[in-house]
Amino acid sequence: MTGLRRVLAVLVVLLVVVTIAVLVLDLRQQVRRLATSAADNMQWTLGQTEVELMALEIAALRANAGVDTLEEVRLRYDVFYSRVQTIQDSSRFAALLDVGDVQDRISQVSAFREAWLPVIDGPDATLRAALPRMADEARATRGAVRDATLAGVEYFSELGYAQRDSLGRSMARVGLLTVALLAMLAVLSLALFRLARKSDAEARENRENRERIETILSTSLDAVVVSDDIGRIIEYNGAAERVFGYSRAEAIGADMADLIIPDHFRDAHREGMGRFRRDGSLRFMGKGTVRLEAKRRDGTIFPVDVSLAQAQSPDGEIFIAFLRDISDRVRNEAALKRARDRAIAGEKQKAELLAVMSHEMRTPLNGMLGTLELVDDTALDARHQRYLRIVKDSGRVLLRHVNEVLDISRLDAGKMSLRKTGFDLIALLEETIDNQRQNASAHGNSLVLVPPNPELHHVHGDPDRVRQVLLNLVSNAIKFTRNGRISIEADCSNGLEAVELRVTDTGIGIAEADLDRIFEDFVTIDSTYGRNTSGTGLGLGISRRLATALDGELDVESEPGDGSVFWLRLPLALPEQVHSDLPIPEIAPVKPAQAPPACNILLVEDNEINRIVGRELLEHDGHQVETAASGELALKRAAARRYDAVLLDISMPGLDGISVARALRAGAGVNANTPIIATTAHALPQEKEAFLAAGMQAALIKPLTLDAIRRALTQAMTIEAAQPMPPASGPEAPTNIDTSQLADMHQHLSSTHMTYIHDRFVGDMSDFLGAMPEWLQSGGEGLASLASEAHRLSGSAAVLGAVQLTALLQAIHTEALSTHRTNLNARLEDLTACWTSTRAALSVEVQALEQAQKAR
Repeated sequence: MTGLRRVLAVLVVLLVVVTIAVLVLDLRQQVRRLATSAADNMQWTLGQTEVELMALEIAALRANAGVDTLEEVRLRYDVFYSRVQTIQDSSRFAALLDVGDVQDRISQVSAFREAWLPVIDGPDATLRAALPRMADEARATRGAVRDATLAGVEYFSELGYAQRDSLGRSMARVGLLTVALLAMLAVLSLALFRLARKSDAEARENRENRERIETILSTSLDAVVVSDDIGRIIEYNGAAERVFGYSRAEAIGADMADLIIPDHFRDAHREGMGRFRRDGSLRFMGKGTVRLEAKRRDGTIFPVDVSLAQAQSPDGEIFIAFLRDISDRVRNEAALKRARDRAIAGEKQKAELLAVMSHEMRTPLNGMLGTLELVDDTALDARHQRYLRIVKDSGRVLLRHVNEVLDISRLDAGKMSLRKTGFDLIALLEETIDNQRQNASAHGNSLVLVPPNPELHHVHGDPDRVRQVLLNLVSNAIKFTRNGRISIEADCSNGLEAVELRVTDTGIGIAEADLDRIFEDFVTIDSTYGRNTSGTGLGLGISRRLATALDGELDVESEPGDGSVFWLRLPLALPEQVHSDLPIPEIAPVKPAQAPPACNILLVEDNEINRIVGRELLEHDGHQVETAASGELALKRAAARRYDAVLLDISMPGLDGISVARALRAGAGVNANTPIIATTAHALPQEKEAFLAAGMQAALIKPLTLDAIRRALTQAMTIEAAQPMPPASGPEAPTNIDTSQLADMHQHLSSTHMTYIHDRFVGDMSDFLGAMPEWLQSGGEGLASLASEAHRLSGSAAVLGAVQLTALLQAIHTEALSTHRTNLNARLEDLTACWTSTRAALSVEVQALEQAQKAR
């Protein structure tokens, strides 16, 4: 805008100057006209004409009287003639002829002049004779000259007035314009003065900035190298001297490519400069900081951060490169990366160790607790019953601690899979209260459910994880409440998108300083109950992690001495495609299998826990049992005495079960025709064929149950040895769940154990589905882990009667161990779909069995 104002001011000044020049030229013209009027004054000429005519008249009279000569008359006539001619030739005379009767008067004078011209030029005698008449006519003509002169005086006076007035106006305009011009010149001078001062300030500021920039560049820690468009160095600061080893004198004028560009980048650099000269494009220009390599004077290649800028100079384009030596940073980054990798590896190893140890600890604990369930406590006195109860309770506590550590490992590793489905939240709350009511009563507490909104009968989420969080909160409330009240509320006033579950107790409360700490791992807050509470301090940490995984939040409000309120807010809205009103089928009473007559049985099992459990189950029905821990020992026992049946584990180190069966059938020993029942975690169709081909009569799916053992023994012992039999674990049902198998499990196990088995299986399957993609990608050890876990889970699925899921897990196990693995990715999709339907059906079946048991 300042530049535009300057241009406009200059244009106005030029316009004023031009106008003044035009007016001055007009003034000069008017002055010239005035000057011309003075030189050719018509008034004087007209008046002089009259004088000359009068002189002619006097000369004629004097010549006639003999006083003057005729030459005097002729002289006066010539002078008069000249005056008249001047009037006729004057440029101003034309305008005078149009005034009044001047034209007639001038014509009369001209006629007089023309009439006497011949006489004047004639003989003297003729002239002398005409002198009296000439004097008379001259006198008469003089009146006409006078009238013309008066008219001319009047006309030229008016014309002079007009010219003087015009000249005055012109001079006034010139004066005004001159004043305006002077004013504008003053303004422009002031503006120019201000501009000059501003320019001086800018120049001073530019000089200071230049000096400052030069100081900055000279003291900068970054190397600054400036080159022209052909790569010749034109500026080189002190940091560049330190970084590259060249002095400024050596660098100025040198080719940058030869000086600091590594050999393997030199061609690319020159190609880029050539491309810029052709089309003006540079690869790294305007790209921010770029990591490249540079070369020192000694040839050392080192990493640098480079930032390029482009500018104009009087000599053309220049390029400014800011280079920072990042050798130390790269070394530090590498060291940090190695330290991070070591830390991650250590954490991974720790997590893996934690997971492995948790699994390893859980296996013997499950065996121990299962064995304790077989103990007939009715045969014990009160003291030993109390001891047995303490052992059972301690085992359950230890198992819970192990499971908590395992859950932490899964959650932190991101392998805790969620399987959302429609479920009845009110039924889940009632189930939680039923499970914990006895525990609450032991502490003198009442556990109540505030009547919830009926809409909560139909919600959508992961019921297993919700149950786990709720059990943690209720258990925690029971720990810290004595002779009080614990209530559970479910609020959906804000809709199913924000269902809030609240567990309120009247316990000791929590100090404000500890409200956040209680959700940390391994943190236990001291209580006023003499530290009678126990636990790992992981329950609330797991609960908050699960709440986050469920897209919800978990928090607490508490005051010391006033109890606590733990609230869990979750989105449990039903998607359109989900129908939560799944019917609960009526379960027909399952008739338990009858125990066969007492037999002499050889149990072959390499796992000590499985041997103990299997032996106890068999001896429970009065059978005599001998055990063998390997295939080789089994053959020795079988060669020594006859058995009524052989329960033979398939998967054993050394001599496996199929080899043992073939050896027994091929020999002529006493057990050549003894019924053989395979015990395995799964039995695929092709494996069943191998069992039958080896001479086995039935397959018993692990884990062993009393009812399944009875069925297997009954079937195997009523059929000849050569006649194959289907697996004794129950016929393969076309539906997802074999209800008879599930009912048999429920008959021999308590409701608590059934719930625990169901929940653990759901968690293990979720983890398996979460880890399976990683195993498929890793191959090798990953596929081995996949096969092992599929084998283990197929046994668990079979125990719960999940027929289709069992078959699919067995197929995955077989394909993972074979060379034909192309279908495993498709198996993952099939397994996900099968597990979704199986899980929903299994949950319904378990709940139905529990309700049926309560009804009985």
